[in-house]
Amino acid sequence: MRRSVTIHLVGILLACPLVVASPQSRSQATKVANYANPIVFVRAHFDESTGDVIHRGKIWIMDEDGAGLRQLTFGPEYDEHPAFFSERRFVLYSHFNAPSLDPSRGAKLIRMDTHSGRSETFAEVPGCALHHVTISPVDDTLVYQHDCDGRLSQRVGWGPDSYEIPMLARNGVGVGKGVIFMHEKNVHLRSEGGPTTEREVALIHLWGEGREVRARLVTDDEHLHRRPAVSADGQWIAWQTNASGDDDEIYLARTDGSEPRNITNNPGLDGHPWFSRDGQWIVFESDRSGNMEIWKINLATLRQEQLTTGGREYRSRTPRW
Repeated sequence: MRRSVTIHLVGILLACPLVVASPQSRSQATKVANYANPIVFVRAHFDESTGDVIHRGKIWIMDEDGAGLRQLTFGPEYDEHPAFFSERRFVLYSHFNAPSLDPSRGAKLIRMDTHSGRSETFAEVPGCALHHVTISPVDDTLVYQHDCDGRLSQRVGWGPDSYEIPMLARNGVGVGKGVIFMHEKNVHLRSEGGPTTEREVALIHLWGEGREVRARLVTDDEHLHRRPAVSADGQWIAWQTNASGDDDEIYLARTDGSEPRNITNNPGLDGHPWFSRDGQWIVFESDRSGNMEIWKINLATLRQEQLTTGGREYRSRTPRW
């Protein structure tokens, strides 16, 4: 059952200055072939003989059928959560100043031209980490985590009109004039060693400004619902959840949370869903084959296809169409 919540807030629009730097060419960048309907994702690289980590996160690209598989980013630093702008040529991702996801070292948003391999700093806040970025397929709204001086918040937009979500929020995605995000009700109890051990995370839809801000639960708040995605027409959402049991599945529902259903229904962990631009497919990560790989599912037939095969050398995750 969904419940409506009314939030009265004044001055929800909180400006966050971002430093936009001049274009920078990366020395390893090479010309990348054009793709008809590309998917970007993150790969961890391993030594096949020893299993030791070589890189924890590098950005890769492929076409919708898995063809044209190619690495986009290089170097020792950690890159994560790539996201396409609507024109499907430029990718935005977080570039950490460390070989792992270490917000204390800082992270900036990089925009890359997937046709040429050329990249530039898109947004940077000195001394802070901008990460877990999403770009809404509805209207290119940017949502990201703003980690600064030990304070982690979720922000929507960039530049002088950006604002902070006025409640505990993670992994949001823009939808229309609002945002759908994760809200963990017992996070403080868990972090302080309280009686709550299982994560209870709901998806919340927030929209409006000032005293007109409204919030609505899209899911229950008794399971671990996370990593929401929205279709390009703004009518559907998909997310990762343990509501059906121990193994995470991908659920599909209307944007208001109605008509929810399990669409993967398969042993193993299925997560990080994202819609194709035409709304006919969802791409996601899954370990059902024994290794974390990229899969896709047809929403009309529920036919599921494996797109990557990394073996002992790669683990693939966080796909974005």
